[in-house]
Amino acid sequence: MISRRRLLILAGASAAAAFAGVSPIAGSPEGTSKDPNVPRWAMLVDVDKCTECVKELIKKTGDPHVKPPCVVACDEFNNVPEFEDKKKDPQWMRIAKFSLDKESVEPEEFYMPLLCNHCEHPACAQVCPTKATFQRPDGIVMIDTHRCIGCRYCMIACPYGARSFNFEDPRKGLRHINPEVPTRSRGVVEKCTFCVQIVDEAMERGEAPEPACVKACRLYSKNALVFGNVKDPNSEISKLMRTGYVIQLRPGVGTDPYVFYKFIKERP
Repeated sequence: MISRRRLLILAGASAAAAFAGVSPIAGSPEGTSKDPNVPRWAMLVDVDKCTECVKELIKKTGDPHVKPPCVVACDEFNNVPEFEDKKKDPQWMRIAKFSLDKESVEPEEFYMPLLCNHCEHPACAQVCPTKATFQRPDGIVMIDTHRCIGCRYCMIACPYGARSFNFEDPRKGLRHINPEVPTRSRGVVEKCTFCVQIVDEAMERGEAPEPACVKACRLYSKNALVFGNVKDPNSEISKLMRTGYVIQLRPGVGTDPYVFYKFIKERP
């Protein structure tokens, strides 16, 4: 449990604040469950590769808001709708543009995907009055939409702006429906689930899970996204986290996010 003071800080965090404050990770992540047989799932984003991908797509299409393959795959697999009014669009993964030096003639720009961080101490679950938001032993944070009353306390508490409220029936914005993933209804909150259906099915088969966004990124030959069990020191994600400069977003709020961002070199 987090302290009342910390919870109030989290509850006052706005979505815009999600972009501020990064820090290198400390030590090796251990995970939610202390059972060594239960994995702790996490995602690692190679920011330099992601930036290269987005810049290539923008140059090719001329559209500064083009959706890269990872976002398209996420939307299609998880039945994330698309409306003409973008203010009503639920977003499980979105690409944000950052600039490190606004005063220079040619500021360094880079792109990063933003999504649910499946935190070790999820503030969203702490504030949910109906316990609709909960955390699995493997760290994945879920929403029981049947219990969600649409109060949106979780959206206020999330320091990463990772949740969307359905002002419209999402099914009206779907051209195709993936029967593997339940559709949501109007008046509830939704977000990234790390493609939990894929994770559970892969675990039953004894295989390494690969969420839709990660698979699409790999097939696009970028490998900017890596998913895996950080409890396993020999997993690909664990090995990559020991190289380069790896950060968490807003570590100071105490949620301990499990989406990590890797740079080739340290940023100022």
